[in-house]
Amino acid sequence: MATKDLSPKNKDPENVEHRKYIRLNVIFPVEFQFIDPETSGSISEIKQGFTKDVGKGGICLEVNNLEEGLEQVLKEGRAKLDLRLHVPLTRPETKAIAKIAWHEKVKSGYPNKYLIGLSFLQIDPKDSKRIYFHATRVILTPAIIAIFFFFLVSGLAYFYSAGFKTRAENIKLIQELNQLSAKKAELEKKIMELDKEHEEIGDKIALNEGKIGKYMIRIKDLEKIATDADTKDKLIAYLKEDKEKTKMVMKHVLYQRARFDRKVENLNKENRYLKSRVSKLSDQKVSTEDSLKDLLSSFNPIEEKNISSMFQWIKNHQSRRTGLVTSFEGDKDLEEWGFTYDQSLACQCFTLMGDEDSAKAILDFYKDKAERLEGAFANAYDSYTGKVAEYSVHCGPNVWLGIAAAQYTRKFKNEEYLSIAEDIAGWLIALQRQDKEFGLRGGPKFKWFSTEHNLDAYALFGMLYKLTEDDRYLEAQNRTLEWLKKNSFNRLEGRMNRGKGDATIATDTFAWAIAALGPGLLKESNMDPDQIMDFAEINCLVTVDYIRQDGEKVKVTGFDFGKYEHIARGGVVSTEWTGQMIVSFRIMVDYYKQNREFNKAEYYDKKADFYLSEIEKMVIVSPSRIGQGQGCLPYASQEDVDTGHGWRIANGTRTGSTAGTSYTIFAKYNYNPMVLN
Repeated sequence: MATKDLSPKNKDPENVEHRKYIRLNVIFPVEFQFIDPETSGSISEIKQGFTKDVGKGGICLEVNNLEEGLEQVLKEGRAKLDLRLHVPLTRPETKAIAKIAWHEKVKSGYPNKYLIGLSFLQIDPKDSKRIYFHATRVILTPAIIAIFFFFLVSGLAYFYSAGFKTRAENIKLIQELNQLSAKKAELEKKIMELDKEHEEIGDKIALNEGKIGKYMIRIKDLEKIATDADTKDKLIAYLKEDKEKTKMVMKHVLYQRARFDRKVENLNKENRYLKSRVSKLSDQKVSTEDSLKDLLSSFNPIEEKNISSMFQWIKNHQSRRTGLVTSFEGDKDLEEWGFTYDQSLACQCFTLMGDEDSAKAILDFYKDKAERLEGAFANAYDSYTGKVAEYSVHCGPNVWLGIAAAQYTRKFKNEEYLSIAEDIAGWLIALQRQDKEFGLRGGPKFKWFSTEHNLDAYALFGMLYKLTEDDRYLEAQNRTLEWLKKNSFNRLEGRMNRGKGDATIATDTFAWAIAALGPGLLKESNMDPDQIMDFAEINCLVTVDYIRQDGEKVKVTGFDFGKYEHIARGGVVSTEWTGQMIVSFRIMVDYYKQNREFNKAEYYDKKADFYLSEIEKMVIVSPSRIGQGQGCLPYASQEDVDTGHGWRIANGTRTGSTAGTSYTIFAKYNYNPMVLN
């Protein structure tokens, strides 16, 4: 099929034939493989890229980290590409054969990046039309949304008047929480800064005292030399030459002693100043702690009311028809989606708060109604119809659903849904046996291995062994631990890798290593939990400007999805991943209390309180009809930006996230979802 190249020079809208090509604003993934044009045999492994431009006759493909051998194949331009296009919201993948029309290397080094223009040689006309229809729908969506929004505003005007009083009260409550959280965080931060300065001064004093001791020893040695020299001077007075040398030694000794005396005097002065500073810091710390105690008396009741409001917000978003909870309140592309991972978090919130009926409604859907794909559950379902919304099947969401079923079983002493967890575990064990090292791939159709998924599976296998005492779960858990030791821990940097052969920094792997394995087992396995937590704070902690609903700009400190320095978006605070880190700090507190290391326990406890106060600054009042003015958390401090892990943050910084809200509740109540409580 003859097509016009989708090359960089043809990206100017004025130079493109609009009846043939459309600039696509929504990126979707493409799996591809280089094949020999003569034998049609594969000459590379399956790679992954993302569409940049789409037309009826071809696509522009963006590819990261192309190996050196494949770069040569690309330059020669002889090879064809076997394509699998994953168009969003469509069930089957689109298959096609294409030739290379052009290529451009847009980034060198590691990782490199290429733009490859492809012309379709073979593609089902229906698939071509479906891609074209999807692109057209993306263009027309804003106009449709505008019309829908007009009617929505008209309808909401009626509901708004009825909920005005509740909303006004909640707005006032949120404002109080925001203000008090900021004050509380400021005081907690000041205490930590005072502790740090106190410790540094103490180290400096100890260092100076050590130097003084060394200098005093040197002075004594010099005095002995002076005494010996004086004796020698008297004994060999008749030897003039020797006498002159002895005088020179005496002169040098006296000079050196005077120099050391001055150093000792200066160090003593510095120590007197430092000890005075320590005394003042201690007084400031006592004063700050008193202020914090006074603030907590008014803060705690307000915090409890807001946590209750967040829980009610999650309940309000549960569909009566399916039992599923909507994952994102404000993203129009995802507003009816219920991600399986988020259903696990919502179900555990209901279980934690003793709401058995709401937890059952979610588990009933997966037990009796949910369509299974490839022997397991899809990543997402439509929360109102129950139909599959995302056809990918990953291990992680399935493991988390099993964890929710296990937590429900333990909490309510009801084994009605234990079969869900056991079915998922059996599916995981079968997938585990397909790897010679017994690692879990991302899913049946994926070749990558995720540290996060294997940590999740370790936790689920352990829960099921406690509930059933079935040895096959203990064996699977032990195999998973060995895989983690071998493939996930980066011993050079003292932290977890994102996956097998993938040293990317991912904050959730640090938090979940603490939550799933526990500090004790980590130490036994030569994986230092303190080092892991320190690495997370050094590399993933950010402070950003956050604009509240009332327009006030505040500084919020929390955890990004990874190391953000090389990402153009700058730092982003994730409420969910910060909540995960707070839970891990609480776990470290409990561990050191059990080991009677109370100073370390206090150190981690202060950090947990501080970061919880920080993300509570981001609590908002839900503006939607379903949210009914309840409190909730946005997913992150920015919207629609790259997380650095192959997916983007949802739209809507002023609307709620089930994951962010749930993990804030977990952080408040010191709930570890990866351990049976």
